[in-house]
Amino acid sequence: MTARHDGAGFLMHRSWCEDAALAHEIALPGGRHAPTTARARLGELLAERLDELALFDVTVLVSELVTNAVRHANAGEQDTIVVHVALAADVLRIEVCDRGPGFTPPAVPGARSDGGGNGLVLLSRMSTSWGVATGDGTCVWFERELARAG
Repeated sequence: MTARHDGAGFLMHRSWCEDAALAHEIALPGGRHAPTTARARLGELLAERLDELALFDVTVLVSELVTNAVRHANAGEQDTIVVHVALAADVLRIEVCDRGPGFTPPAVPGARSDGGGNGLVLLSRMSTSWGVATGDGTCVWFERELARAG
């Protein structure tokens, strides 16, 4: 799946999926504990709503995106990273937003020779669609189609 470079984060601007069963915002301090905190809060929020495999995949992706916010946007403990979560009947959308300058995603993500870049590879492989929204900070978002119950 290739990335899209969008002009706005849908959830950040509250303009996604009118029939969302869940819309939640998780604000967390940056710094080295941010990925752990994000995984725990997301697990609490979605444990009863996703099957075990979907929850694992989504948690890995959020952890990668929060780690990138800490690393590339220099989000320290005094900074806030916001994770927007919206769940509809058949799709989950998550945006991880920071105050960083953003980036243009590669057409086809690949690992870099210095050992980095695997987060975008995982994002490309484990999500239905993803992209980067810039403007007032940066939001890296992804959607994952979900199996309908029954």
